[in-house]
Amino acid sequence: MTGVRTSVFAYVTESPEYRAILTVFAGTFFAELTPAEVTARLDSDLDESTVTARLEALRGWGNLEVSASVGQVGTVEDYYRRRNRYLITRVGQEVHDVVEGVLSQVDDVRDVSLGRLDQVRAGLSALAALDAASAPPGRLAEAVRAVFDPHVAFSAEITQFFAAINQWQSRFDLDEDEFAFFSEVLVGYVGERLEALRRRARPVGALLETVLPRVPVIVDRAADGLAARVAAAGLSSVRVRREPGAVEADWENLASWFLGAPGRPSRIQVLERDAVDAVRTLTQNLTRLSRSGTAGASRRADYLRLALFFDRSDPASVHEIAAAAFGLAGARHLGGAGGDDTDPVDAAVSWWDAPTAQVPVSLRERGDTTSRGRTSRVQDRSQERRHLLARRAEAEKRAAAARAELVEAGAEGFTARLSEPALRELQRVLTRAVADLGPALSPGASGTVTLDGVRCTVARAPGTSTSVPTHAGALRVRDLTLTVEPA
Repeated sequence: MTGVRTSVFAYVTESPEYRAILTVFAGTFFAELTPAEVTARLDSDLDESTVTARLEALRGWGNLEVSASVGQVGTVEDYYRRRNRYLITRVGQEVHDVVEGVLSQVDDVRDVSLGRLDQVRAGLSALAALDAASAPPGRLAEAVRAVFDPHVAFSAEITQFFAAINQWQSRFDLDEDEFAFFSEVLVGYVGERLEALRRRARPVGALLETVLPRVPVIVDRAADGLAARVAAAGLSSVRVRREPGAVEADWENLASWFLGAPGRPSRIQVLERDAVDAVRTLTQNLTRLSRSGTAGASRRADYLRLALFFDRSDPASVHEIAAAAFGLAGARHLGGAGGDDTDPVDAAVSWWDAPTAQVPVSLRERGDTTSRGRTSRVQDRSQERRHLLARRAEAEKRAAAARAELVEAGAEGFTARLSEPALRELQRVLTRAVADLGPALSPGASGTVTLDGVRCTVARAPGTSTSVPTHAGALRVRDLTLTVEPA
């Protein structure tokens, strides 16, 4: 069985015709097709005999199988014609889905949907509202799936996204568009995502602390589906994949994402820390690239290390090092010039006999070929300047829109929900207004601040409470009246 499961991937390294044939079967929902029908559905010039050979190869690898149903036949020829019908196997279908998904999305930058955390929070809220000891098992099982299905998708997305960041942080061959993407889009996007992730993870962790004591009862009573029926029948030889959340270990893994312990931070906290480190390294690389230009970067350290290999190796292995480093297996020497005062060296001359090349001090010591002693040309930074100005204008536009939304919501008494940018503007002016109010506790004491065209006033009013609804929850200001108006 192990050989069959491994061989089902063999078609990937073969001709693209195998992928095209499997694509025909993948969209048929396990229908039976003859070689003639497969040939007719292929968008290629393959003849039926070639398609038959490809089908037999796929059958040998385990991706296809021959149908055992021949129906009513009248002749031997009709029997063999009906017997020669192929259909895709279950493992062949799954392998095809995985391969096509990887090949079609390997270069894509996958977004992270933090709305799945809201679904996890809603599922946990519904589960916490149920009585685990008396609720119907089917309803408990649905509530458990409502928690784990969005979390599985979220964990896959965010793991792939930050794995891509770890790969990008060491790149030095960025072109102009990639440089603009990393410097203007990705760094800011990661920062916003981390802030939103931290804000959404807190209520999920609080709900988990409520639900975790009841997990043994939930796992015991929420047994549902095919896996539960197979276990109840005592069929130990039949392997059925359980749904996430069916065992306590799944809940422990879920809790490790949002709840930390002394000496063991949660996976969200570890992810934030690793992401900040990766973005810091990426920012340093972007700074280095902006100084040296996006077309390339100095490889002085790499060449010095390679030169050390040459210096310490024995003469018999020098050619092997050169072939491995530069891919010049058939070359007699590495350079065509012997120096400034010598004629070019012919390619037929062995490098043992060729004159020593004179390496400029600037290249040898600093890794560049800039001429010293004269004023170098001023680099053109106009494009980077335009990028920064456009980024600043866009940021100012978003901030002005957020302030306008905040002023409009304040005029209506904070009845409409504030967006995240407007909430940040409110927190900014509210913090300074409370600081201006100071420690005064007498009723009527007030504090006012005017910032960027917005005036915020807070006044002591014991017993009152101002609630500001937002998409992330409600911001409540207790024992204070809150007024926001245009300056």
